[in-house]
Amino acid sequence: MILLFIIAFYMIGIRVGTYGIFKKLGVAAPWKAFVPVLCSLEWQKIIDRPSWWTWMTFIPGVNLFYIASQLTDMSSAFRRHSFWEHFCAVIFAPFYIPFIGFSANERYIGPRGVKPGQPPLPRTAVREWADAIVFAVVAATLIRIFVAEAYMIPTPSMEKTLLVGDFLFVSKFHYGARVPNTPLALPFVHHTIPVLDSKSYVEWIKLPYKTLPGFEKVKRNDMVVFNFPAGDTVVIENQGPSYYDLVRSAAYQYNVDYNTARQMMWSDQSMHIAARPVDKRENYIKRCVAIPGDKLEVRNGVLWINDQPAYVPENLYTPYTVVLKPGAGLSAQIVADLEMQVMDFKGMPAGHYVALMTKAHADALRAMGLTQVDTPFYYPANQVQEPIAQIFPNDFKYYHWNVDNFGPITLPKKGSSVTLNDSIYSQYDRAIRVYEGNDVERKGGKFYINGTETSTYTFKMDYYWMMGDNRHNSQDSRFWGFVPEDHIVGKAWFIWMSLNNGSTNVLDKIRFSRIFTSIHGHWAPTEKKFTE
Repeated sequence: MILLFIIAFYMIGIRVGTYGIFKKLGVAAPWKAFVPVLCSLEWQKIIDRPSWWTWMTFIPGVNLFYIASQLTDMSSAFRRHSFWEHFCAVIFAPFYIPFIGFSANERYIGPRGVKPGQPPLPRTAVREWADAIVFAVVAATLIRIFVAEAYMIPTPSMEKTLLVGDFLFVSKFHYGARVPNTPLALPFVHHTIPVLDSKSYVEWIKLPYKTLPGFEKVKRNDMVVFNFPAGDTVVIENQGPSYYDLVRSAAYQYNVDYNTARQMMWSDQSMHIAARPVDKRENYIKRCVAIPGDKLEVRNGVLWINDQPAYVPENLYTPYTVVLKPGAGLSAQIVADLEMQVMDFKGMPAGHYVALMTKAHADALRAMGLTQVDTPFYYPANQVQEPIAQIFPNDFKYYHWNVDNFGPITLPKKGSSVTLNDSIYSQYDRAIRVYEGNDVERKGGKFYINGTETSTYTFKMDYYWMMGDNRHNSQDSRFWGFVPEDHIVGKAWFIWMSLNNGSTNVLDKIRFSRIFTSIHGHWAPTEKKFTE
């Protein structure tokens, strides 16, 4: 509501000032100042700009450039050329434009502030640099918000589809660019100012979730960048575990349900807890394996969607139980050549390992003749132990799921409804209460949402399920659940640079074969199924 008032005040102020300018210049019908298209057409005549600029003001994102340019051109037409005068013309337009329009001392000179036939006024070097820097910052910021943003792969959860050290461009326009929740923020900084370790944004103005029209919807197997859904709250005095991680730990430690654990955390006076806006939460990249309305299940390590085996990425890392033959050993060179990730399991006998590797590398290990057992490893159903105790939905009374045997669970779809009971509600608690902002109470076995008794709930948003291709080295939806649509940042687009930071050879630092390659060229979803 406050934002709408500010926008309305801004536009009305400009219209009032424009009415004064039209009267001052003898425009036949000054009332056109209050008619959007007619006003803009007259404005272009005064500042000598083409009429098609009017239509550019209707294109979201682009229109900001044109509106700002028109305001500064009008300032120049009244011989006000300085940087600060142009700054005021844009930022304080509801006051500045009426001042020009109604002040008797302000005289119209001509487009760009010169009379017909006169050369344009010279600009100082300082002004040229100031204009160039401001334009570059504004242009880069708008491109970052509405077109594309650079992103680096920091963890191996998507290997080998994406590698640590890959630098991506993430498209904002494929799914429709998201309007920032916090528009007042420092450019080029996500949520924290380096060195100062303070917030890079202010929350004086908060915008509701809105997106521009996109070209497509999120599809199964898309690689998607999104805001970490469990990052809605952070413990200010402890930047290690997040609030959500601490709640899950408390629920497990004290054997209480999620809501009780949450109330325990909020009642702890020693903790300072603050909410972070959606667009300022950490960015994650995963593969979207399920879309709204899908039924998802993991059976013995194999992902199933709608009771069908899901697409298996060609280079999917799979855990294998490896038992070496007597006298055989895994040298560091073999581990490196096969790109194995040996998992540390305490208490395993000598020569017994659990190792993450691709199917091709597992075949290569077999061909070496070093092993007597090399079969896919998975946690048995109902086995709940570290490190798999904190599995979504964190309800130890009804669900004993783990990373390899999970579900079935149905993803919420906008407009779909669920019948509420204790076990079902625990799956959708976070979506209903946190993501969709409802106040939920359970009294006498009945549910009260926003004070009204109900036995069903209808979802307001679509939800997605994200998983890493390196699924046994990935913090994904199995740990923190659904990703709501308002957390979607964009679609991973292409790799523009790739650095192998683990290499000591300067010539091998840059992975030239990956530069300017399509992310979707590294994998091709087909009807290939799990074959092991």
